[in-house]
Amino acid sequence: MSMRCILRGMLCGLSVCAASATEPLPGSSHPDTRQALLEEMAKHLPPPSNEVVESRAGTGAFVNWESPHVHPLDLTPDRQRLLAVNTADNRLEVFSLASGVPVPLGAVAVGLDPISVRARDNTEAWVVNHISDSVSVVDLATMRVRATISTGDEPTDVVFAGSPQRAFVCVSQLNQVRVFDPANLAAAPTILNIAGEDPRALATDGARVYAAIHESGNRTTILSQPTVSSAVNPYAGDPNPPPNAGANFNPPRAPGQPTPPRVGLIVKKDAANVWRDDNNGNWSSAVTWDLHDNDVAIIRADTLAISYARGLMNLNMSLAVRPDGQVTVVGTEALNHIRFSPNVRGRFLRVLGAAFNPLSPTPAIADLNPHLDYSTPTVPEPTRLLSIGDPRDLVWRSDGLTGYVAGMGSNNVIAINPSFGRVATIAVGEGPTGLALDEPRGRLYVLSRFEGTISSIDLSSSSVARVDGLYDPTPLDIQIGRKHLYDTHRTSGLGHMSCGSCHVNGGMDQVAWDLGDPSGAVQTFNQVCNGGLGGCENWHPMKGPMTTQTLVGIIGTEPLHWRADRSNLAEFNGAFDELLAAPQLTPTEMDEFEAFVATLTYPPNPFRNIDNSLPTTFSNGGNPQSGLSIYLAPGMDGGVVSCAQCHALPTGTNGQLTSAAALQQTQSMKIPQLRNMHEKTGFLLTSTSNNRGFGFTHNGDTDTLFQFLQFSGFNFGAGATGQQRRRDVEAFLFCFSTDTHAGVGQQTTVSNGAAPPPAQSALITTMINLANANAVGLIAKQAIGGEQRGYSYSGGGVFQSDRSGQTISSAALLASATSGSEVTYTIVPAGSQTRIGVDRDSDTFLDGDEVDACSDPADPVSTPSNPGILRGDMNNDGFVTVSDIAGFVAVLTGADPSRAGACAADINGDGVATVSDIGPFVLLLTGG
Repeated sequence: MSMRCILRGMLCGLSVCAASATEPLPGSSHPDTRQALLEEMAKHLPPPSNEVVESRAGTGAFVNWESPHVHPLDLTPDRQRLLAVNTADNRLEVFSLASGVPVPLGAVAVGLDPISVRARDNTEAWVVNHISDSVSVVDLATMRVRATISTGDEPTDVVFAGSPQRAFVCVSQLNQVRVFDPANLAAAPTILNIAGEDPRALATDGARVYAAIHESGNRTTILSQPTVSSAVNPYAGDPNPPPNAGANFNPPRAPGQPTPPRVGLIVKKDAANVWRDDNNGNWSSAVTWDLHDNDVAIIRADTLAISYARGLMNLNMSLAVRPDGQVTVVGTEALNHIRFSPNVRGRFLRVLGAAFNPLSPTPAIADLNPHLDYSTPTVPEPTRLLSIGDPRDLVWRSDGLTGYVAGMGSNNVIAINPSFGRVATIAVGEGPTGLALDEPRGRLYVLSRFEGTISSIDLSSSSVARVDGLYDPTPLDIQIGRKHLYDTHRTSGLGHMSCGSCHVNGGMDQVAWDLGDPSGAVQTFNQVCNGGLGGCENWHPMKGPMTTQTLVGIIGTEPLHWRADRSNLAEFNGAFDELLAAPQLTPTEMDEFEAFVATLTYPPNPFRNIDNSLPTTFSNGGNPQSGLSIYLAPGMDGGVVSCAQCHALPTGTNGQLTSAAALQQTQSMKIPQLRNMHEKTGFLLTSTSNNRGFGFTHNGDTDTLFQFLQFSGFNFGAGATGQQRRRDVEAFLFCFSTDTHAGVGQQTTVSNGAAPPPAQSALITTMINLANANAVGLIAKQAIGGEQRGYSYSGGGVFQSDRSGQTISSAALLASATSGSEVTYTIVPAGSQTRIGVDRDSDTFLDGDEVDACSDPADPVSTPSNPGILRGDMNNDGFVTVSDIAGFVAVLTGADPSRAGACAADINGDGVATVSDIGPFVLLLTGG
C-alpha cells in the first residue's frame, strides 16, 4: 500500500473526514479536507524528547560580568507561554506551551545581562537588565520591546502588586525598591529606601511585597587590633590573639613558632544580645555600634509602609510565598565567627531554608541538607551527591505541601515539604537558577544557566522528561572553567560548598574570616616590600581576620591576597583541601579556573558620567575631579610620593606591599586595588543600625574611606581645607573607573522618531558621539511587521543593518520609530556591537541574511551556504518519515510558529509554509 493510501485511510477509513469546506491536496484530484488531515496528523505528535538541542558561538567579543540570575524563568498567567532570560545573548526567549511541550516562538532583544523576567499579564512581560540598569517592557503578542524604563544601578527583580496594580522594581546597588505605574510609564517612580545591603529577590502575595536582602549579614562584626589588645579584653593579661579553646588554642600552636601578630577579632551577637567570640568571651563593652540584621523587607502594597523580618541567614538568595501565607527564604549562613581553617574545614557554611508569618515575623529555620551532621568534613560520594549547594530559586505547589529549590552549585533540584524536609533530589543541567511550576501539565521547568538549557521535570516521577537548549554565545573558557568556582559536588567534601560560597558570583560575601592555622608553619616572604621604615616580615600562619576579596579583576594584579602571600591563583589550590575538604585541582583544571577568573569583569561604575568622565560633585560633599588631582599630586603619602605611585592607575595597585611599620600595624599588607570601593559601604562605628558589620581595609575595621584617609601618614593639610581635600579624594575613590566604560548598557526606546523628547534626542546624540570616538559600541533593535531587525553603528552617522549591503542613516533610523515599530538604542562594549547588533552567532553571516536563507542566526554551523535544513525533516533526525507528520501539522496549524519550523515545513521553497506545502510533503513521505 502506498503512503498516499495510508494517509487517506488515516482520514476517511477512521471516519474523521470533516464536512467543512475542502481544499484539494496539491498533486491530487481527490477533494480531501485540510482540517481533517491536520486533525488526524495531530494525533501523531511525538513524545517529549530528551535531546539537548543547542549551539555555541565562537568567542567573539564577549564581556563577562557574571551577573546573578534572580528570577530568570516565568509563565504567563494562562500558562500558554514560558519566558526565559538568555543572559549571555541579551534576549528574552519565548516558548509556546500549547502543544504540551516548550516550542520556541522566538527571542526578543532586550538590555545587557537580563537576569529576571515576570509576566504582568498574558501579553506583557517585564525583563530586568542588570548591566543596562533598565527594565524592558515586552509585548508578547508582537514580540517587541515597546518601552524601556530606567531604574537606577543594577536592578535585580520586579513583581506586580496592589490595586491599582503597581510594579515594584528592586534596585540592588541603591538599596531601593522603586514603584512604577504600569499604566503611566513616563511617571516618576516612588522610591522606597531599604535598610539593608543589596536587596535582590522579590515575591508578593498581592497585598504585600517581600524583598530578600542579599548581603544582610549574620550579626557578626569586627573589633580592631588596638581594641583587642586593650583592657576590654575578657581574658587575663589581654592576650592577642585571644585563645579559642578555654585558655588555649585549638589546634595547638606549632612548637618553635614565633609570636603571632596582634590582630583584630570577629565577634557575634547572641540571642541575649551579648557580643561573644568563638570561645564564649564577652566583648559587649567594646562594641558601641549595632547591626539591624534585616533579612527581608516587608512592603505593604497599599501604603508602601516597610517592616522587616530578621535573623534568617547572611546571604538571602531567593524567596517565595507559600499558599498558606508563610514567606519562605533560601540561602546560606556563614560560620565566620569560628576561627582557624582546621576548625571550619569543609564545614564553614550551612544551606538554609527559613519561613515566617509576615504579621509576626519570627522565623523557623532548617538545614536544607538534613543528611549532613557535619561531624566530619567529608562524606562518601553517594551522600555528597544528595547535597544542595548555592540555592538560587524556590517555588511551591498550589497545595503548599511540596516546594522545589534549585541548587546552582549542586546541579540539582530538591523537592521539600513545608518543614524543608527532603522529599526528592533531581539531577538537572549545570547551574540551575530558575524554576517555573506548571501544575496542570504536571511539569516543573528548570533553567540551567551554565549549560544553557531548560529541563522539563515530570512532577509525577520527579524525573527529567525533556531538555531544550538555548543559544549560548558564552566563550569556552568561561563554560569550562566555571565549575571550579561553583560546583559544590566537585569541590567540597560534603557537597554543599564551593569557592563561590564566599566569592559569590565571583565577588564577595561582605564578611571577614579568620582562616589562620595555629599549627601551621611560617612562610618565607618573597615579594617586593614598598613603604620604607623597615622591611616586610615573613608570613605568620596566624593572620587574623580578613574580609573576603573579590575575584573580579585579580588576574594581572598579582601577587594575591591581603598579605600578598599567594604569588598567583595557582597558589590558592591548597584551599580546595584546607578549606573545602576536596581534592586539589589538577594543573589543567587550575589553568581552566584561571582562564575563567580572568574573564570576570567589573560592571560600570554608577557614579561616573555617561562619557566615563568624573562628575564635579558627589553626595559626600566632595569633588571627584579635584580628588583625582590630589590623588595624582606628589607629596600626599608622608609628604614624599603621590597616592597613585602605590595605588597605580588604572587598577589602584602596583602589586607591592607596604611594611607593617609604615602602616603603623602589626602586619605588612599588599596595596589593594580600588575598583570596588563603592560596594563596601554600610558600616558606621557611630550607628546603632548598621547594614553590615565590616568596612574597609584588610579586616574591615575602618568604617568609612573618609576615616581611612585620616591616617597620619597622609598629608592632606590641616583644618577645614585638609578635611575638604579628604572628601574630594573619597569622592574620587567612589567614582574610580572600572574596566567597563560607564556608558555601557545605557538604553532608550523611541516610539515617536518624528518628535522625540529633547532629553531622549540628546541622549541618542551622546550615544552616537561616544561610538564615533570608538569609546563604546552602539546598536539598535526594532520590530518591523513582526520581524526582528538589528543595527550596528558603523560610524559617520550610518548604521549597518542585519542584512548585508543594507545601511541606514542615523536620522532615518530615528525617524522610522513609531508606536508598534519602536527603536531601542543600547550602548555596548566596544568590539561587541557586531555580535550583539547584527551577527548573533558570530559566523560572519548577518542575522537578516540568515533568516532570508532559512539558516539559523543562532547557530554558527548553520549558514546561508549550508543551512543544515532537510525540508520536511521536522524533528531534525536526518530523515523524512511519518514521525515528522506531527511537526509539520504543528507549523501549519500555528502550534509551532518558530522560524526553524517554518523553514523545515516550506517544502516547495516559496519562502512560506502554507497548505500548498502539504502535497509536496506527502510526496516526500511516499518517496516522490
